[in-house]
This record gives sequence, structure tokens and C-alpha cells, in this order.
Amino acid sequence: MENEKLFNFGNQGVPTEGKAKAKNLKFKIVAIVVITLLLLIPKMMIQSLISEREHSAETAMEEVYSKWGGEQLIIGPTITATYNWLYKNKNDEYEKRESSYRLLPNKLSFEGEIKTERRHRGIYEIVTYKGPLEAKGNFVLTQEEKEKFLEVMPDGVYTINFCVSELKGICDLVKITLGDKEYTLEPDGKGIGKKTDQLSARIEMGDWIEKQEIPFSMRFEMKGSQSLQFAPIGKNTTVHLTSDCETPSFCGNFLPIDSSDSLATKKGFDRKWSVSYLNRNYPQFYNENKESYKNEITESAFGVNLLVPIGHYQKSMRCVKYAILFIVLTLAVFFFIEMIHKKDIHPIQYALVGLALTLFYSLLLSFSEHIGFTPAYGVSTIMTVSLLTIYTAAVLKIKKTALYIGGSLLLLYTYIFVLIQMESYALLAGSLGLFVILAFFMYLSQKIEWNGEKA
Repeated sequence: MENEKLFNFGNQGVPTEGKAKAKNLKFKIVAIVVITLLLLIPKMMIQSLISEREHSAETAMEEVYSKWGGEQLIIGPTITATYNWLYKNKNDEYEKRESSYRLLPNKLSFEGEIKTERRHRGIYEIVTYKGPLEAKGNFVLTQEEKEKFLEVMPDGVYTINFCVSELKGICDLVKITLGDKEYTLEPDGKGIGKKTDQLSARIEMGDWIEKQEIPFSMRFEMKGSQSLQFAPIGKNTTVHLTSDCETPSFCGNFLPIDSSDSLATKKGFDRKWSVSYLNRNYPQFYNENKESYKNEITESAFGVNLLVPIGHYQKSMRCVKYAILFIVLTLAVFFFIEMIHKKDIHPIQYALVGLALTLFYSLLLSFSEHIGFTPAYGVSTIMTVSLLTIYTAAVLKIKKTALYIGGSLLLLYTYIFVLIQMESYALLAGSLGLFVILAFFMYLSQKIEWNGEKA
């Protein structure tokens, strides 16, 4: 009997019943950890699904862009003098080669009103744009430029040129008034760099060679998608754009004069750019054999992105990254409730709760493709919280506690939603939120008998 007592009450005075509770507690913790790790598998599957759906959306967009017109870069107008000259090769034979000079405008201004059009490819919404653009300005010939142009005469070919990224974006005939003459521009198979196609018309430079200034004006209809950009090829280049696009993103090497976000509203935006030739690294008059100038011209562009954001995929992906936090915190709440109220929740029930939490992200993704991210988040949250609240009430048989858990989940989903919307303060808000959550669980942990005795 004495040995039996020693056996029952040994191990630092912990009773056999206490050891059994501690053993059961350890088993439950291990089971929850294993369930949490297994739930990472559907989490990764949902991440893969989001990536796949985003790729499908991008494919649908590219299909529309390829038929309507993609990103448009506008360069021009310019004047080109093309001539042939003889080159002596290694065999002392003369070969005919073509070369050209390109004159950029002195003043260049664009004015346009861009209207966006929403198109649908299946469930995906794609934005395109269309609108009139008007260009005005002048060419000014310095003495050096006049001499170069005179060298080319009378055998040279003079053209007025206009370059765009995609000719399919041109809606009608492009005509330009140069001085007092009007010219119709046509494709010539050339361009500035590899990113543009060129429209041109032959002109008689002899009419202008003695003039100090050659004014020009043109008006044309442009369509495209994604972005509209301009190369600042004038000594002074100004661009004024208005649009009904509610979500513009200003891109390229130069921002609008007033870059205040307050000018972008639900009615659209109204922005102006002004760029001096001192702000870029190529001259107003150059030999076209200089390939580096062509690249510098295309790379100096500026403008605006006109996109309907498909940010619900990125936001859904950000939500999934918080999935492990949701799972751990929710299962921890169930565990603490189980310990405090002396309930017995089976590991299968923990797994079902975890699967319900994981299913939230699938609901969010599927709804967001049809009604947008914010409404989808609200619907998915209500469905998930309602399901878990009802299930908790059925498992624990304590309606008040089930409502507390439902309220806590609703608060947690709201917190994550606010966190996703933040940019500059996301890290700070996340750290403070986790601190509060940790403090709450530290408080609950005091109520649990971790070693068979109350802590």
C-alpha cells in the first residue's frame, strides 16, 4: 500500500489524474499543430488558383489589346532629310548607302480628351481608350541646320514624319498642315527605334529652307489601351490631357506639373506636363545613323496608364498570406475555450473549423471576379463567420460563447481588411494589432491548468 501511494503521488506531488490531464493537454496541442500544418496544403492550392486566375485575366486582356491597340507612344512630328552617298569598301569598290538627318520641333504641344471604354471578355473587364488629339508647334532652322539641309539638295528626299507605337491605333487619315500646305501621312515602313511605326509625307524643303520658322498643326483620332505616352522631342514640350479615367497612374520620366492626387477624382483627371529639352539627353538635330539617340528618344517618354485595376487578385493574394494567422488564432481561441469551459472538442472538429477558414479565400476569389473585392470580402466574411458561429454553438452548447467567438472573428476579418487597404502604415498597424492579440492570449493562458494545476 505504501509503495502504491508513492507510485500514485510521486513525480513532485502531481496526482495521477493531473498527469492524465497534462498528457491529454499535450496530445491536443500536438493535434492542433499537425492540423495547422496540414491546412497549409489547401492554402497553397488557393494561392496557385489565384495566380492561375490572374494569368487568365491577363491573357484575356492581351487578346483584346492585340486587336484594338496596345500601349501607344507618340513621337512627332519631325522633318527628315534622306540622301544617298558613296562608301568605299575594303575592295576599293564604291557602295551606295542611305543616310538621313532628322529635325525635331522647336515648340510642341498636345491637347487631348481621352474617353475610356470598358469591354468584356468572358467574366473579365478590360479598359480601352479612344479620343481626339491635337498637336501644334513649329520648326526653327538654325544656320547649321540650313547648311546641312542644303548639302542634301537637290537629290535628297524631305519628309514630314509622325511615329506611333501601333498603327492600328490610328482611326482615320492623319493630315498635317505645314506652313500653308496640308499633307496626308502614310506608312513608310520606318520608325524611331524598334518601338514605333512611322507615317510620312514627302515635302518640298526648298519652300521652307529660307524661312526662320515653319509652323505646323495636326488633329487625329487615337485609340489604344493600357497607356498613352509622349516623347518630349520639342525644345519645349507641353501636353494637356483630360480623361474620364478614375484610376490613372502617371508614368514615364516626367510627372505632371501638378502631381496632386486630388486632381484625380471619380469624374476623371485633368493634367498638364511641361518638359524642356534641357531635361533629356539628345539634340534637336541629329544624324539618324546615331542609334543611341533613337533609344534615348523612346526612353524619355512620359504619360499616363489608363487601366481598370484587377487589383482584387493582388488583394486576394495578400489576404491568403494572412491565412496562417487566421488559422492559428482561431484554433487557439477554440483551444482556450475548450480548456476554460472543460469541453472536449475532437481534432476532427478543429480540422473542420480550419477548413471553413481556408474556404473563405476561395469564396473571396470567386466573388471578387464578379462583384469586386470589397463586396466580395464582406459577403465571404458574413458567410464564414455565420457558419463558424452556428457550428461553435452546436459543438460547445454555449450560445453566448459562440457569439463571442463570432464577434471576435468578425473583428479579426475587419482588422485584416483595413490592414490590406493600408500602404504606408500597414507594418505599424500590423505590429500593433499582433501585440494586442498576443496580450489577449497571454491573459487567457492564465486560466488554463497547464500541468494539472491552475496556472
